[in-house]
Amino acid sequence: MAAADINAAVIARSAIYTQLARVTALLVGGRPAAEVPDRARATAILARHGQSLTQLYVGLQTAAVVDRQFPASSATVVAGPARSLRRAVDAIGVIGDILASHVPPGQTPRTPEGLAVRAGGGVQSGLADIARLTSAAIMIDIALPGWLDQRRGHLTEIYRPAAEAARWTASSRLSAVARELIALGRGQPRLHGLDVARPPLNPAPAVSNAGDAVAAVSAARTWMWQNPSELTSVHLQLGTQLGLAVHVLSSTGDPTMIGGWRQAAIAAADLRATPPVGPARDTAAELTEVLRWLRQFGKGDHGQPGERHLQQISRLNSELPIMAATLHKGLSAALQRRELFVKDEGVLQRPAGSLVFRAAERWRPARRGDDVVQDLTRALVQGQDADSKSEHVGPSARAFPSPPRPRTSVPGSSRPGFDPSSGQTVRRSR
Repeated sequence: MAAADINAAVIARSAIYTQLARVTALLVGGRPAAEVPDRARATAILARHGQSLTQLYVGLQTAAVVDRQFPASSATVVAGPARSLRRAVDAIGVIGDILASHVPPGQTPRTPEGLAVRAGGGVQSGLADIARLTSAAIMIDIALPGWLDQRRGHLTEIYRPAAEAARWTASSRLSAVARELIALGRGQPRLHGLDVARPPLNPAPAVSNAGDAVAAVSAARTWMWQNPSELTSVHLQLGTQLGLAVHVLSSTGDPTMIGGWRQAAIAAADLRATPPVGPARDTAAELTEVLRWLRQFGKGDHGQPGERHLQQISRLNSELPIMAATLHKGLSAALQRRELFVKDEGVLQRPAGSLVFRAAERWRPARRGDDVVQDLTRALVQGQDADSKSEHVGPSARAFPSPPRPRTSVPGSSRPGFDPSSGQTVRRSR
């Protein structure tokens, strides 16, 4: 085997541990240890008890260190071991990129999912997944020294630092720490299926299946969550119509399942605002495309969607609680800016030269005390209750069964928080 391929394998081996440490820091909101200790100090840290997170991070960082720099190959890697390890590095890097799109390092969370992660939702199961990958990497390190020792002559001495790094990792307590974290993650809400938070696109991509619909809804409500000050009545109307359509199609004839979405759609229809522009318009277009897809479902013999369609709609249904929380947040912001309008009492006017009085339509800024605003607020709060009975729930609903809600400014009120150990929402009094 060529030296370039061996170099690539050794470099990829270290990169795996580096990427796992990066994912760990993103998941928990910062580096559990400020510095990378030497192997003697790392061994002492790994020997402690009750510090699994710090031990995992220290072990990963130390495992990545090799006391020699190997030149990267400019040629395409063709050797089996190097190619496989490089693919693993790329895959873990994508995991980190997905997390960073929700919880960018050093910044506030950019999405509802990111807010939930920062409050502990899905973190324990995420650490367990990192621990499983760590265990697989350690298995490679167990075999790596023997593989490198097969290189005769001067190559044995050249790759001795890499073999020593692998031996330290394989003989350390890092594998025991990984097993502890795997055990702690059993039964916890999982992050599987969490996707990168993409912005709304122009033009809006065509929606042809449940996956497309979930991606479009996620992109729309992520942008709305990040930009509540740019929400208009169009977003409130499209969002509530989407919730109503999904619930009607999945209700199987039971009107009680429609819940507050009908009330929300009726209330939102009575609001007006200036037309959206730019990304706000693109967001509305994404929601419009999802509504178009929902409306094309054919009806069965008894006036209900077929079983296959019900399964697809159930996936979309599980994403609606966070949509409701997002619309609630945007409604509050729009009311503060006085950019939502409701119809005021009409005024009778008589045009010049006419004997007939006509009712002139008048609009005024909406207020929190208006009936239509209160109806919409109550309905959106009701819509934040997740449908945990669905068998086809999406990743957001699995990891964060109760969505984050905007903080209230009313003194003495209570607001939801997240229990980091369970990922569940709890009430906390202020």
